[in-house]
This record gives sequence, structure tokens and C-alpha cells, in this order.
Amino acid sequence: MKRIISLLIVLAVFQMHGQAVYNSSQYAAIGDLFYNTSASELTLDYESTGTNFNWNFATLTGTSQTELQFRNPTSTGFLWLFIYNTNNTNLSSTTNETPTLNIPGQVVGITAANNYYKKSTADLRQTGSAYKVDYNGTQIPITNQYADSDIIYHFPIQYGNTDTDNSAYTIDIPTLLHQENTLVRTNEVDGWGSLTTPYGSFSNVLRMKTTLVSNDSIALLGTGLPRTIRTTRELKWFDTTKKQPVLVVTQSNATGNWVTTNVTYLDNQRDFATTALFTHAPANPAAGEEVYFQNLSTNATTYSWNFGDPTSGAANTSSEAYPTHTFAADGVYTVQLTASNGSFTDTYTFTIVIGNLSVNQNSVANDAVVYPNPFNAQFRLNIRWENADYLLTDMNGRQIFTGKNIERQDFSALPTGTYILTAWDNQKIKRYKIIKE
Repeated sequence: MKRIISLLIVLAVFQMHGQAVYNSSQYAAIGDLFYNTSASELTLDYESTGTNFNWNFATLTGTSQTELQFRNPTSTGFLWLFIYNTNNTNLSSTTNETPTLNIPGQVVGITAANNYYKKSTADLRQTGSAYKVDYNGTQIPITNQYADSDIIYHFPIQYGNTDTDNSAYTIDIPTLLHQENTLVRTNEVDGWGSLTTPYGSFSNVLRMKTTLVSNDSIALLGTGLPRTIRTTRELKWFDTTKKQPVLVVTQSNATGNWVTTNVTYLDNQRDFATTALFTHAPANPAAGEEVYFQNLSTNATTYSWNFGDPTSGAANTSSEAYPTHTFAADGVYTVQLTASNGSFTDTYTFTIVIGNLSVNQNSVANDAVVYPNPFNAQFRLNIRWENADYLLTDMNGRQIFTGKNIERQDFSALPTGTYILTAWDNQKIKRYKIIKE
């Protein structure tokens, strides 16, 4: 009998240990700062779950990182009476990201984006949001109070919990945007056990499956867009020693099957390899016309631009993320962007044609000035310009070669496809569409 009682006690202790309980006090508070790393593995088995389960995702490879900061709602920079009432909100979060669209006539940036919450012993609910729209130099503050709060978590979080809640909000920017959103959130805590990520091993986690059905009605610039209904899912793993989920898997269901679209895990702050990239508008600028550069770089914190236009003096360089530049004279300019963070640097260059140089574009079918076309390793041109320069790019504008004597280059390793060859001297420019076989 004593052995049976002892065994039952051991089993009870194990059961209590295995099924963790995550309370409100264990979730993030004012002053907390977290780093979430995005991983590239989207095809691993994130579906499997159960009791005393072992999830091992130690092989995840980080590619980028975002910062998540929690603050007092009254310190977010918005003069909004709603956030000064602790019955409405007592916690806010921001990622400090500043996405910008930099095109002529529509320079739009989002800054100071904040989410507002009311955290209690019973639940965590989002009650509002706010951000600033920078539109062609004018800053427009946007504040939003939820008509029905979005209850993100019911506390305590423990194995077997299931709950469903509805929420709704409206965003209205006169003459620009009107959005009405309703959301149905269903949480199910469907597993417990141990979890391993590149950040560490956690012996006592809870797994929550959240299904989100979002219904959006949007009018943009006074024109109504088709109603959008999206179904997504989040898989989250909680450890009682961490104030944020240690792993989050986001999935979509556009085709009737759940497809993983994003994986992030709690991590230490770190740098990841940068990729420098940009586009520009207008596509064919004239001399004296302002050119807008859309920065598409990743994992960078500082930027160094050289517009290849030394006659513009100090304006030839910039450290802005989204600069503009005016090329005063017709010509061919090589623009260079160097994107960096604390540990990595990458450089991207692209040649921009300004003005009405005598531009001619050939037809592959009937113009034989580039031969052979299609080509395998090398090609030649039957034009003979003094001091000619050449630029070879793919159809996405990515530079393959720039310089002189292109006929001496060996392109046998170049992937098959269509490329654009630009040739120019001081007075004229010609473009050719060529095919690598």
C-alpha cells in the first residue's frame, strides 16, 4: 500500500510539473524589451502536439530580427485622453519600425506605431492603437479606440483551455482611408512538454493554437475596395520564466491547407547579414527632375548613398534611408548604396539614365548588332565607339557587369534567361535585349 501511495504522489508531482500554468504576472510589463528573430525554415513539422511532448527546433536559422518594447501608455507621444485612463489601458508596445513608400507625389511613412493594452489578472486585451502618417512632409496622428477589445489571452493559460472572443475597430482618416475590422479569435491550449530553439531549451512549456478570422471593409481615397476575409493561425509556445512566447509560428489558409508563412523565436540581440537594394522613380527621369529612391535593404541600420554625380557637390551623398536627388544634366549615373549594421555591410550599385540621350532599343528578332543572340558564353557588338562603357543587368535590374571591353567577358556561368545590355559613350546610348541560352 505504501508503494502505491508513493507512486501516486510521484505521478501527481510529475503531472503538476508537466502542466505549467502561465499567469498574468508572468507576461510582459512596462520597461521590458525583447528581440524576436525570424527563421527561414517554413516546412518543418510545427503541427504535431500532445501531452509531455518534445518539440525540437534547434536547427532554426535566423535571418533577421525585430525589437519589441513595452512602455507606459502615457509615454508614447500621443495626446489622447483615452490612454490616460488606466481603466482603458495600462500597457503599450512598439517595434519602432518606420516603413516608408518613397515615390513621386506619394511619400508616405508610418512612424511611432503603438498598440495599447489593458492587462489584468483575468486577461490581456488590446484596447487601441496609434501611429503617425508622414504624408509628403505633413505628419498626421492617427488614434484608434477599439469598439470591442481584442482579448488576446485569458489568464491563467493552462493545458485544455479553450476560448473564443470577438473584437472590432474603425480607423478613419478623412479623404484618405476608412477601415472597419471585425475579428474572431479562438484560443486552444493543445499541448505541453519541452521545447528547444536556438535561444535555449525549455523543459516546461505550453502550446497555444490561435485561429483568427478577420473581416475588413476598406475605402481608400474615397473608393471602396472589395471586402476581405482572411483566416490565419498562430502557434505559440509559452515558458513561465519568459514574459513573451518563446516561439511563434504564423500560418495562412488561402488554399484550404495550413501553410507556414513566418517563424520567429525569442532571442538575444544580434546582427544578421545585410542585403543592400533599392529602386527609383520615375523610371526614366529627365534632367532637373527629382528622383525618389525606395530603399529595399534588409537588416541594416545605417545607409551611405553616392549618386555618382560629383558636380552636385555635397548633395552627391546622403545618409538618409529614403533620399531624393536631382541630376542637373543628361547622362548615365552609377548610384551606389552601402547598407550596414554593427557587424555586416553590403553594397548595391545601379546605373540610371537621365534625360533624352539618343536612346535606341533593339528587337531581338530583327536587330543583329549584338551577336550571337542568343549567346552561350560570350557575345560581340558591331558598333565601334571610342571609350564606350557597358552595363549588363537582369530583368529585375540587378547588375551583372559594368565596365569596358564586355566582349572579353566569359558569361558561361550566367543563368539562362533574358538580360538588358546598355552601351553608352559621351553622346549616345543604346540598349539591347539579349538572351543567354
